[in-house]
Amino acid sequence: LLVSSEGTLATLLEITFNLVPRPTQTGLVLLQFEELVASMAAAPAILETGPSAVELMGRMLVNLTRSQPGFASQISMIEGDPASVLFVEHYGETDAELEAKTDRLKAHLVARGIPTAVEPLTILDAKRQEDLWSVRKAGLGLLMSVRGDHKPIPVIEDVSVPVEHLAEYVGAIEELVAAHGTTAAYYAHASAGCLHIRPLINLKTASGVQTMVDMAHAATDLASRYGGVMSGEHGDGLQRSELNERIFGPELYAAMREFKRLWDPRGLMNPGKKVDAPPMTENLRFGPTYRANEPKTYLDFRAEGGFARAVEMCNGAAVCRKLKAGAMCPSFMATRDEKDSTRGRANALRDALAGDSLDRSDLASPEVYDVLDLCLSCKACKTECPSSVDMAKLKTEFLAHYYDAHGTPLRARVFGHIHDLSRLASPVAPLVNLSMRLGLDGPVKKALGVAPERSLSPFAVRTFTDRWRRHQERLAAIPRQTRGKAVYFHDTFAEYNYPRIGVAAVKLLEAAGFEVVVEERRACCGRPMLSKGLVEDARKLARRNVELLAPYARAGIPIIGTEPSCILTLRDEYRDLLPDDPDVQAIASESYMIDEFLAKLDQAGDLGIVWKDDAGPDVLFHGHCHQKTLIGVGPSMSVLACAGCAARESGAGCCGMAGSFGYEAEHYEISRTIGEDRLFPAVAATTQDTVVSVAGVSCRQQIEHFTGRKTKHIAEVLAERIAPGHAWASRAPEPVPDEVAPTPEEAVHAQNVGAGPA
Repeated sequence: LLVSSEGTLATLLEITFNLVPRPTQTGLVLLQFEELVASMAAAPAILETGPSAVELMGRMLVNLTRSQPGFASQISMIEGDPASVLFVEHYGETDAELEAKTDRLKAHLVARGIPTAVEPLTILDAKRQEDLWSVRKAGLGLLMSVRGDHKPIPVIEDVSVPVEHLAEYVGAIEELVAAHGTTAAYYAHASAGCLHIRPLINLKTASGVQTMVDMAHAATDLASRYGGVMSGEHGDGLQRSELNERIFGPELYAAMREFKRLWDPRGLMNPGKKVDAPPMTENLRFGPTYRANEPKTYLDFRAEGGFARAVEMCNGAAVCRKLKAGAMCPSFMATRDEKDSTRGRANALRDALAGDSLDRSDLASPEVYDVLDLCLSCKACKTECPSSVDMAKLKTEFLAHYYDAHGTPLRARVFGHIHDLSRLASPVAPLVNLSMRLGLDGPVKKALGVAPERSLSPFAVRTFTDRWRRHQERLAAIPRQTRGKAVYFHDTFAEYNYPRIGVAAVKLLEAAGFEVVVEERRACCGRPMLSKGLVEDARKLARRNVELLAPYARAGIPIIGTEPSCILTLRDEYRDLLPDDPDVQAIASESYMIDEFLAKLDQAGDLGIVWKDDAGPDVLFHGHCHQKTLIGVGPSMSVLACAGCAARESGAGCCGMAGSFGYEAEHYEISRTIGEDRLFPAVAATTQDTVVSVAGVSCRQQIEHFTGRKTKHIAEVLAERIAPGHAWASRAPEPVPDEVAPTPEEAVHAQNVGAGPA
């Protein structure tokens, strides 16, 4: 009684559970069907083989999963365009037992004359099974990634009918959905006859709301006809409680109401649920009266249907509240505060646009600024959120409006224009480095609100471009044959702070047989400006870079970078800055991280680099957040293994630095807390012989500042594995030790941070 009343009669203070042993092993069989009803008709026969689970994924969910970068690879084994996919799971003690059970299932289907679209696929590998189950569990969030105002609405969200009537019920629902001129998403616990059916309905219109009501009542009548109910596992709640009188009849419903009054005469226990519920139209998130202000945006939001619809992509599933897994959301993992989750930020933006709860119905609200302040723009939500809420893009847009109204702070301008400031400091690098070593930069840090504990990156006495020019002079005297050109897009830090990264990249590309092109006229990618809301400044630089790089991209010449946030800006943000420029797509298609590019060549059997034949070092690799979101660390791990390194991934989320975020005094402690979550312990657990490798400068700085461990860019690790006779230095007519050893300034800085040459 207390369980089925779901908190409407009493509060449970103590519960004793009976547990069952976890299965030793599980096996999975994928069954694909050309028709949804046919797959439901197969369920009773499948149950005759004794499976532990039979789960349904419908066509809409499969297609949406395929469109999501963070989930697409997990269902790569699904072929073609099936209307329905059933996951059939069996328990077993051994592989042999599981194979016997899965073989019996296949034979049973043949004997019963049940055809499938393709040959049933048996999956015994635990990782591949986990991938499939993670997609199934993320089903709701993936469905809500549908763009536009028509969303999968929980009209028939939890209906449960006897398994023998599944096919008939689903067939009737398909007719109902078609009669209302829409389509629906289907997923289900088919083994229990529990269906989650979500028709696409626009609840921002009165007609859409009426459609929801009509379909809910019609589906209820169908459930009753086939011996089912509308709440199989999720409970009634505000969505379905008004249907209970229709389901149970007036006599039973009156008894339920009387019983509720006996236990809860004052109506304190979860009121409005099960009995005496308000209409399902009263508590809509949107509804016909909902109006969102659609601002004129700096970035292009046409693909999302506008800024407001980009915000509305958040459906409240709260995947962003996960802990100790993935990268989303790093600030929530540190504070455990709802306002610091992606969901909290999306709700604040939605309220601001709708004018529901904040004083200002625009994008200049100090309250919203406070909610967005701890967003690191890591982009993890773009991949790890099943609905692909892109909070980094939303924050950039918000900051542009906010600073337009309130003025841009000096610190935002300084960090946004770090490339120009680095160019000015470079000619006096020894003086600047000396002042930092002596602590004379304290007043500057204080004026800019930089944490005094932070060490700023030293400036190289000789920039990458200086070294590149000298290298070109040496190469001019050496006759060479190449396989074609490759552009190295050298970022600000490789140019002015860590030129050895650029040197390593050129070594790798030349060892692979390419003639390297370095465009000295290139501008900053604009990413630092975007992180500070300086969108128009970033757009100007984007135009310059597109004009410069487009001829290479159109000719199929790859553009290679070593800083993820820089080179991936060409692939991601440039589409939003210059949406109508056809050259942007060409550049995006030809832009690669150095390790990604080398892994691509290796996969095609066309790498060309001769690696040392001895065993490489043990490597702990930590990927950059933008890299993990847009590429993944798979290429990095692949090419490290190819070069003979014993590499493992850190398993950590965001490092906590995130460009200038970790340098800002008010963010210093939370930056540390984020790193302490998983990254710092992973580094501490390695031996001193392990090479700690990174892809981004932010990760390098964060690890060195808080762990004291020396780090190497992955390009440096790989360049050191090139066999003698295949490296940049060995092709030069004279030694170039300054391109191998650290400069005096780098060495002193390394001693100061206890991290070796940067």
